[in-house]
Amino acid sequence: MELKRWLQCAFYVVSYFGVGILFYCNVETKPCEDVVDPEPDCTEPWTPVDSVYFVMVSMSTVGYGDFFPSTTESRVFTLFFIIYGIVVPFASLASELATVMDRAVGRFLKVWSLCFGHHHLRAWSRTNDKADAGAPGSITFWVSNMLIPVMMFTTWQIFCACVFTVLQELPFSLALYHCLVTATTVGYGDVLVTKEARPFAVVHVGVSVALLGACIAEVPALWDIRNVQLRQLEILQRALDVEMIKALDRDGNGVDKLEFCIGILIEIGAELAGLPLQWDDIVPFIEQFEAFDVDKSGHLSSEDLELMASAMEANRSELRKQLSHQMSMRRHREDWESPLSTMTSQVSDASNASWGEMASHARQVSPKLQQMTSLPADLDPIVESPNASMSLAFGVFGAPAIVERPERPAREVSL
Repeated sequence: MELKRWLQCAFYVVSYFGVGILFYCNVETKPCEDVVDPEPDCTEPWTPVDSVYFVMVSMSTVGYGDFFPSTTESRVFTLFFIIYGIVVPFASLASELATVMDRAVGRFLKVWSLCFGHHHLRAWSRTNDKADAGAPGSITFWVSNMLIPVMMFTTWQIFCACVFTVLQELPFSLALYHCLVTATTVGYGDVLVTKEARPFAVVHVGVSVALLGACIAEVPALWDIRNVQLRQLEILQRALDVEMIKALDRDGNGVDKLEFCIGILIEIGAELAGLPLQWDDIVPFIEQFEAFDVDKSGHLSSEDLELMASAMEANRSELRKQLSHQMSMRRHREDWESPLSTMTSQVSDASNASWGEMASHARQVSPKLQQMTSLPADLDPIVESPNASMSLAFGVFGAPAIVERPERPAREVSL
């Protein structure tokens, strides 16, 4: 998974650089740098290194000002290109570097705990022992958590300043000033990056801005962790009183284990999917548990699990039956539609025929139609049924129709 993220990040960055090279190398020009005595109006196209340098300076929001778009088309393209670069490739790069920093901080805190015996340096206490539940002091907490990020950022800036000192022959103080101003994304542009230093400047700009962003993001995250630590310590040291029990009691029957644990989590500011935890968030899970607890024993036993599995299997069987019934009905409907459509065309052609011809045609109908009408195969569809005053006729639309005949009046018999 980690390798996949890095490959995805590399794809975003490399493809972004590739598009920038293809566009700016064919559109933009700069004053000649490779000519010994250039003419005042001498220009040359941007090189791939120049394009990558401009792209990195743009998407990191540094913007030295030594390279810039010079045409209307290039300015319009650059506007959208910068937004995409900030949102996708640079954000992905900064996220991966922040992950590396967090992993380094975690390893350092383990070593710190072993050496100095301090616990819970980056999270709240996970013990109910009041002697071990105390939060570390403020100085210990902030120093132990911010030491590695600050050291990583500072070491990188000092290293980059040394490199710029060699590549551009700058004093170390001026090179360090340039590195720090770049990392803050201010980018005054008073120290120009030479042609030889641009490839390294691309790496320096990307890593420096991402590292500083990760360091700044650590501060509010650690502040939240510190508040939770202090809140938990306050709750663990608080003695149980009537007001606290009433506040935790949800059903009026006293405080059970579930109500106590959920109440404490709500008190210390626990979150669910980034939102403060509330009792309403727990109710659906309680209802689901009660539905699984068939014997209402308060815990899911093996019998409950077996009954739940049986119910799920029964539901699947019922679904299969319903699906089979629907498929059967669909086949039955197709069987109806096929002969009726054929008969419709035939009867439509014979709509002006006499009733005798209609009767002759009806006798030639397929056996399937006779089965559908539930009449015996040897019964004439025009002749009245012996036990009913109903007869089957075929309308002009080709569908069987039941036509009522009036009752015959009874004969009077005189004696």
